[in-house]
Amino acid sequence: MKILGIDPGTATTGFGVIISNGHEQFDVVDMGLVETSKDQPHGQRLELIYDGISKIIEANQPEVVAIERLFFATNALTAIAVGQAIGVIKLAIHRHNLPVFDYTPMQVKLYVGGSGKADKKQMKTMVKKLLKVRAKKGKKSHFDDTADALALAICHARKSIMVK
Repeated sequence: MKILGIDPGTATTGFGVIISNGHEQFDVVDMGLVETSKDQPHGQRLELIYDGISKIIEANQPEVVAIERLFFATNALTAIAVGQAIGVIKLAIHRHNLPVFDYTPMQVKLYVGGSGKADKKQMKTMVKKLLKVRAKKGKKSHFDDTADALALAICHARKSIMVK
């Protein structure tokens, strides 16, 4: 199964595409970021996110998408902006007729890190170990966002294996 994981955001939306063979083996197909600048008008940023996700879907042809559910936010303005980004991401997914599954951060931590209380460092370590990937050296890569997206894809793969 080819799974696209998405960690939504307005400045950086992380994505990761993996193939799961259904037996705890995962291969990375693609990963990276859709980035926007805070200097751009908000509507333009949303359009760039929509176009970026659409291109990723068209290039990778995933069978299913796993996206992080907006779970909690201390800043209402940030929550609204991320919610709008999630809306355009889900529109892009819908336009490509793909099933989408939402996961809370706690669910992802449980399925990938083995504990709903795993911290960011533990999660990145697990993602790197399971997928044999490394953050790019040099320019700031926002690997946290990419790792979160890959973790979402792994979470869906593992949940799918358990349901069978």
